[in-house]
Amino acid sequence: MADNIAEKLDNLNKTLEKQNEIIGRMLDAMPKESGKFTRVLEMMVLFVGIFGFISIVDVVLGWIIGG
Repeated sequence: MADNIAEKLDNLNKTLEKQNEIIGRMLDAMPKESGKFTRVLEMMVLFVGIFGFISIVDVVLGWIIGG
């Protein structure tokens, strides 16, 4: 009898794990709503990253060209 209960609890645990995986995938697939402030911050980070990359390229070219 104890083995039967343990087996049922194990099956219930497996079912809950599968449901958690499915819900996690659903939440990942749903588009996340973002406000204007968040979009402005994302654009600022994007521009800073681009300018940082251009700066690094400029320094490396300065080393190669010798200027």
